[in-house]
Amino acid sequence: MHDILRYTHVLLGALCLISGLIPMFSKKGGKLHRLSGKLFFWTMFGIFATALLMIFFYRFNYFLLVIAVFSFYMCFTGYRVLYRKKPGEQNWIDWTGAIITTLAGLSFLYLAVTRYIDSGSIKPLIILLTVFGFLTSWSAIEDMIIFRKKNVDDKLWWFYHHMSAFCGAYIAAVTAFAVQMSGTHLAHLEYAWLSWILPAALGTPLISIAKRRYMKKHQSNKPPIKAKAAG
Repeated sequence: MHDILRYTHVLLGALCLISGLIPMFSKKGGKLHRLSGKLFFWTMFGIFATALLMIFFYRFNYFLLVIAVFSFYMCFTGYRVLYRKKPGEQNWIDWTGAIITTLAGLSFLYLAVTRYIDSGSIKPLIILLTVFGFLTSWSAIEDMIIFRKKNVDDKLWWFYHHMSAFCGAYIAAVTAFAVQMSGTHLAHLEYAWLSWILPAALGTPLISIAKRRYMKKHQSNKPPIKAKAAG
């Protein structure tokens, strides 16, 4: 059973890396964009599910856990925002996902602190737990802040959130792939640790450039959108 989960996880990972590229370069809102985006979401869900099963039933792995939680939440919020484009349209699914993810991120930070207290030194695992603990919890907290807002400054805020979150999930998936490959084939090299930071170092500026380009294109200076009336 463990081998089945492992091979399924790898197969879904490869499919995720391929399907995640298509929405980036296809017409936004077009049929190909939507279909490939849904495929990316569900492959990410499959990766998340198989990762959790392997972690909790076969072999606990901090790296796999923190990457799985962070990358799937980014994908989840990027997908769900398409159904809550206006203030007040979030529902229990969004709140539940954000709360659970916040608690997961905070638990990573707690583990980082306890590991540091026990060891008295900063080790790679402590850095991993700290970085992804912060990113994971803050991503979810930021969503809950948006949930509480009565208005937003830009009617296309959801588009930028969708783009940033999906691209962030893709970067996390690429990071997981790069780290696994470097750990297997390049662990003896002095700069193998670059696999941890290169995907984000290269991808994050590209997201910012794309976001600015779309903001300029959309001329995002519209009045705030009022929240949907209760009841």
